[in-house]
Amino acid sequence: MKNMSELKQHLYAVEQTRQITNAMYLLSTSNMKKSMQNIGYNLMYLQRLRATMKDILSKTKRSLRTSPYIELKEGGRPLYFVITSDKGLCGGYNSGVFNLAMKQIKNSKDPMVCSLGVMGTEMFINHGIKPDYTWYGASQKPSLILARKISEEIFDHYNKSEISEVYIVYTQYVNSAVQTPVCKRLLPLLRRDFMDIEYEYKYSAEPVYEPSVEKVFEEMVPQYVIGFIYDVLMQSATSENCARMSAMQNATKNADEMISDLSSEVNAVRQLTITNEITEIAAASEVSESAR
Repeated sequence: MKNMSELKQHLYAVEQTRQITNAMYLLSTSNMKKSMQNIGYNLMYLQRLRATMKDILSKTKRSLRTSPYIELKEGGRPLYFVITSDKGLCGGYNSGVFNLAMKQIKNSKDPMVCSLGVMGTEMFINHGIKPDYTWYGASQKPSLILARKISEEIFDHYNKSEISEVYIVYTQYVNSAVQTPVCKRLLPLLRRDFMDIEYEYKYSAEPVYEPSVEKVFEEMVPQYVIGFIYDVLMQSATSENCARMSAMQNATKNADEMISDLSSEVNAVRQLTITNEITEIAAASEVSESAR
């Protein structure tokens, strides 16, 4: 027979764990809803910006071949920017992003690796890869300021021809049940990158850009990169909260099942203990009566 004290301690520990997992589930749900709203707001901005850039790339008769943001630079290193979480307890969220990043990195020659998130940085170090740049704290509260700082670092290396391509590996938010790790090229820009966006205005005349189409385009590209980075930060944060919400929900359900089983076991042991005591009292009574 199991010890009643041990069973009660086990039951108490599971009940305390259940309270923590349920609180984390509720917190992740709240954070996910807030992040979803920000995704919608930023998406509207990106759609208009990308529509204008598509209009410049496809409808203008002027050449943008001299733009450094269109042609693939030779001799530079590819840069991989990997976004993970700063905390665990979110299922396979981090491992999915990391495995995809490692697959891309292994197929590249002398890549530069930038890691955003404690978990991703630790995974890279454990696999013998020291990230060139690391950022922390963005998964809890993504900000436009951080997106601007990251874009400045990217453009600093890109304009110096130290890197030839920029890729971002993150978890794309589809819905609350589906989040997919993806790798997207950020620079250089290609016309096919804008195939999924519709023209904002339809006209046949050639537009006039002041002071020049090249100048307008070069001013828009940094804004596009900042907006894109901010968007992937928000999508990653939302996906992380969804993954943690699902993991904590499953953990809470498992805790409920364990509490139910342990409660039944405690009751069974208690009943068995009472039965044994009654049996002992009855046996002692019979021995006492026979002795008389």
